[in-house]
Amino acid sequence: MNFKLDVNYLDSLIKTSQSTEKLEDPIKKTIQLGLQASCSIYVRSGKKNWSGSGFHIGNNIIVTAGHVVPTDETLTEILITFDNKNFIPATFLTSDPTIDSGAIRAERIPSNIPSLQFANSDTVEVGDIVAVIGSPEGFHDTATVGRVSNIHQSINDSNMPAWNNILFVDADILEGSSGGMVIGIDNLILGTVMGVTGQHADIGVGENSVCPSNKITNMLSKLV
Repeated sequence: MNFKLDVNYLDSLIKTSQSTEKLEDPIKKTIQLGLQASCSIYVRSGKKNWSGSGFHIGNNIIVTAGHVVPTDETLTEILITFDNKNFIPATFLTSDPTIDSGAIRAERIPSNIPSLQFANSDTVEVGDIVAVIGSPEGFHDTATVGRVSNIHQSINDSNMPAWNNILFVDADILEGSSGGMVIGIDNLILGTVMGVTGQHADIGVGENSVCPSNKITNMLSKLV
């Protein structure tokens, strides 16, 4: 059967962005801002290498998870990248295993990289819309969207103090997102990605856990 589509008919099947107004989700603009400030972090300690996520808060400071820049390791090299092409050396600033949060300082930050501010995490409510932005498995600038699913949650394990008074979100947290931002539609950071907890956390099933922003700002205040 020799059949060809009419060109005019084919064109009628394709709608351009000019012909249809796009519906804007309130979290989209937040994500676009967050992507600009988000970075991938690559760490070397001797023969060991690992990666994580982070974001710029000004003064060349990058916030991440404590287990991305742990205090019990001799960190021989830290590199960050905002575009997955240009890599910038960074140095260790602080890390607090009791809250699983840390900070590093880059040698320089490009002038087009915005800095983000923190929310008061005590005002976060169940149902708040959030985006999680990071570099899961090395895939730079990846965003997932969801809501705060619980607040002020604790594991109550003396060996795991970081998992006390934390937030839960239902936005996907993928491996490698540790230290990535959890940002609300007001463009403020609610916290940083810790990981997944629960009986089946070893297979990635459980509660998506977040270190609240107030813990992070308290850690940073000690640098003054």
